[in-house]
Amino acid sequence: MNSSDFLNVDLAVQCNDLAGEIVKTYQHLPWAMKNEAVSRLSRQIHQLAEEAKKAQDSRSVMTTQTRIKEALSLINECVPLLDLCLRKVLVSPELHTRWIKKLNGLEIDFSDWLKGISAGH
Repeated sequence: MNSSDFLNVDLAVQCNDLAGEIVKTYQHLPWAMKNEAVSRLSRQIHQLAEEAKKAQDSRSVMTTQTRIKEALSLINECVPLLDLCLRKVLVSPELHTRWIKKLNGLEIDFSDWLKGISAGH
């Protein structure tokens, strides 16, 4: 397994872990799930995990690039959603900080991955 294989697996796992954490946080708060910002955040984070998996499973550089770009776009949508959730007191400042930090880390990793495969071809 080369380093990019490890990166791919690592990113899909990280996205799934974050999605799981968000679901666990809100699963016992049905009133929060009825909020549009929370439900969108939940959908976007699951979509992010799917895009990471599709990029990881892809055998085509073009498909991988497309999936990574989609993942980056989803991350850019999740950050303002989290900020909105914080303003509406739908997420604690601690979780907000933790999830933003995770999303920022994922954004860097996806960007590096995109640069790596773009440079190789």
